[in-house]
Amino acid sequence: MSKANNRFIERNIAVRSFFSQLENKNPNWRIEALERVTADKFFISERTVRAIVKQEGIYIELKSV
Repeated sequence: MSKANNRFIERNIAVRSFFSQLENKNPNWRIEALERVTADKFFISERTVRAIVKQEGIYIELKSV
């Protein structure tokens, strides 16, 4: 695995972790608000946050066998 690929995987894990913590801290917030705050923290788009959290498209993490 390349160094850049590892950075993306680490970032995706950090995004999921931050999103989950934020969700637990603020259970009454809408998903859009959680995505917006997470996107602002990581300097990525809200749609990218959604894809990372839901593991869609290129953000699917394959488990090694």
